[in-house]
Order: sequence, then structure tokens, then C-alpha cells
Amino acid sequence: MRILPLSWSILAAASLMAAVRADTVLVHAAAYPEGPLWRDGALLYVEYAGSGIKQWDGTRAVTYWSGEHCGASGLIAYRTDHILVACYDANNMVELDRTGNQLRTIDRDSAGKPFIGPNDFAADGRGGIYVSASGVYDLKAPISGTILYMAADGVPVEVANLIHYSNGLTLSKDGKTLLVSEMLAGRILSFPIQADGRLGPRSVWARLQDLAPPTAHEDAYAGPDGLKLGPDGNYYIAQNGSGRVLVVNDDKKLLRVITVPTPYVTNVNFGADGADTVYITGVFDPWKAPFPGAVYRWKK
Repeated sequence: MRILPLSWSILAAASLMAAVRADTVLVHAAAYPEGPLWRDGALLYVEYAGSGIKQWDGTRAVTYWSGEHCGASGLIAYRTDHILVACYDANNMVELDRTGNQLRTIDRDSAGKPFIGPNDFAADGRGGIYVSASGVYDLKAPISGTILYMAADGVPVEVANLIHYSNGLTLSKDGKTLLVSEMLAGRILSFPIQADGRLGPRSVWARLQDLAPPTAHEDAYAGPDGLKLGPDGNYYIAQNGSGRVLVVNDDKKLLRVITVPTPYVTNVNFGADGADTVYITGVFDPWKAPFPGAVYRWKK
């Protein structure tokens, strides 16, 4: 039995009062889903252990794009009506046009260095994209996670490194800071954004253990996965290994906990009505094929 300090007991009670459950299951049989993206009246998401990108149109999920050996882990709108796909296993990014046709593959940064595990994206609001390249998912492996920046010219430049598995990322509400999930360190880092898109010195924005009490079955790999700034100005943190999304404000105050049946929550995004609809992806067992997962919708 785990005994929580008195301060955590108080916070745990407050958290339970704020907890809600995403019980609407949109897709029951997804193969390690991640990267939900609402686009043109439909929900796109990737299947890391599946064919690539799936599209749920309100009734069923169909294949939108197939990428052999991709290991898709993230999606983002790019160049107005294009899409970027992070191919974690293939160590590259793929650009698709509006109809899902593949235009190019990007597998090197501006210095000719290959990516290791491109994982997720964040737009900078100026036509540029930040990309996390996670490195090796192993607590004992050398720390090798990086952040890349792709300006409007589409050439990725490494702007941060030595991150213990860089994963989800988002801009702060004022647009001046990049927040990055350092998953295997159980915390979120903060980097000031410079005029050219490069990043200044890092600091710790928050440790997950300070935002919410641990769940009963967390292990050493439990940490922040997908990370989004919501249309409501709050931050949505997918806590992989804990079956929940933490919703916090600028002051790092926990406002809400959204729980899902899948213990390994991979990412989160929003619908056409903003933060009133939250799409969540998760996995039941990320260690054993066929890596069953589900896609959920929570409505306020």
C-alpha cells in the first residue's frame, strides 16, 4: 500500500472531485493509435502498429494513407492543406498533399544528421514546425532525444538535444516558449523561443509528480506523452502509464483529470468546437503485439 503525504492526500481528493471519464469509444480496435487530428469534418489518427493513417468519419475508420514500415507516431497540418507524418520506425517524416498523396520524405537535418525516432509536432504560428526526435525508449540507454525546427523552407535544424526521450510538445499561451514532454524523466521542459525559431536554455516547467498524485500501477516509464495547448488556454498532458489526461492552467494548477480505460495514453487533440470536444488515443498493452488500443471522445 502506498502512503501519500498529507498534502498529496488533500490534492488527491481534489483531483478525484475534478476527475471525469471519457466513455465514448469511437474506435474499439486500433493498433497502437496516436496523433489525433481533426480535419475537414473528420478525425485522422495514426496507427503505430498498423498501416499508417486512419480516418474516422463518424461511423467507421478507413485507411487514409499507408506507409510500409513507417511506424507512424504523429500528425500535423502543414503548409495550409498538407500533412506531415512522423514515421518513428523509419526515422523520417513524410509530407502528404491534401488528398493523401506522398510528396517527399525527410530523413536528415540541415547538418546531414539522421533522426532517431521522430515522434510528434507543434506549429509555431509562423509557418514553422517543431519536431521531437525521441531517441531510444530505454531508461538505461544514453540520453539522445532532440528537438528539430523546420522553418517555412522545410529544412529541419536541430535546436535542442540531450533530452531523456523528447515526446509531445506545444507552444505556451503567449507563444514565447516551447514546452516539451521529457517522458523518461517524468517532467515537462520549457525553452524560450528566439526570433529565428531556435531555442534558448531549458528549464523545468513542471514535474508530473507535482501536478497530480501517482496512480497505483505506475512504473518507471510512466511520464508525459502527448502535450497540447487547448483552445481554452489550458494545457492537456497525456500521462502514459496512468490512464489519464491532466488539464492544468498557466499556474500549473490541476483543473481536471480525464480518465480512459487504456492505461497508456498516447496523445490528445480537439474538435471543431474547441476544448468542448477532446479526442484521446491510448493503448492497453504497448509491449505485446498486436498492441490493442482505442480512440475516445470526451465532451464537456
